[in-house]
Amino acid sequence: MADINTSNKKTDGETVSVACKLPHGLVLRIFNICEIDVPVMGGGFKKEKQAQERDEAYVVHGWSHAQNAAPHCTIIGGYAITEGIPKQHWELWLSQNKNSDMVKNHLIFAQNTVASVKDQSKEHAEQRSGLERLDPTKLPKALKTADMMNKEIAAKLAA
Repeated sequence: MADINTSNKKTDGETVSVACKLPHGLVLRIFNICEIDVPVMGGGFKKEKQAQERDEAYVVHGWSHAQNAAPHCTIIGGYAITEGIPKQHWELWLSQNKNSDMVKNHLIFAQNTVASVKDQSKEHAEQRSGLERLDPTKLPKALKTADMMNKEIAAKLAA
């Protein structure tokens, strides 16, 4: 298992700032594809490819925070901004995850400067992940608050 760098401070060289619209954030892990020998029934071995995690991983913040507490990072346009991710690590992670929906739908992206990642976050502010908090005043018809259900029950009992 990789050592997860939660502080993102152990970096030398170029870094990027990452914007993430996932509430829980993400751990950027990189894998090597290795061939291993796997035993088969009846004896012998066959070669299979297996992903093996590299030693270093970095945490990208998510926007979620307690309702009564301040955010733990900068949030712009619904994106949590994480600074100090090594550029080489980000580019390799991005190449391994380029077909992921979170990458294709711009739920996570990076820029070389904090200012440019903030600008891109503003541009994609209307992008939805489907994991946003519900607005109790604009619930879908199938969902009801406790107050709405109590009113319905009271109306049925009164009738």
